[in-house]
Amino acid sequence: MSLSLSSSALKRRQQQRQQPRQVLNLPANQPKLDMSQALTKTVIAQDSPNGGDTDHLLPVIEFLKAQGYTPAAGDEFQFNRDGLGTYGFTEPLDVELLRKHFEFPASITLSPGMLHDSRHFVRIGQGIPNQPARKFSFEA
Repeated sequence: MSLSLSSSALKRRQQQRQQPRQVLNLPANQPKLDMSQALTKTVIAQDSPNGGDTDHLLPVIEFLKAQGYTPAAGDEFQFNRDGLGTYGFTEPLDVELLRKHFEFPASITLSPGMLHDSRHFVRIGQGIPNQPARKFSFEA
């Protein structure tokens, strides 16, 4: 069994092959870029497909780790008693790098050194490594 294209689809394909690629008009001293080389941003969803509060931020975390960022307190979100989840890195975040690489929904805001998701009450930023628990003054 073979697949065949309709005559109109075949005509369109031939026309596409004959059309030259569009090139950006840059100043004479700049190299010309093909449109296929344009950078595309990774879109971050507002919610996780599985309904979790943090899974939609995994591409951001993986990207930062690939850039050399080191997790501060293990490779997981740490939640405080109020429910705020924080994924901390030992280095301050380069927010401009994140803006260049990702497209964020309105519920995720970027501030100097911090990404905050107000919908899920989680954030990514520079964290403090886990400290050993200190004893209370009345404990021996």
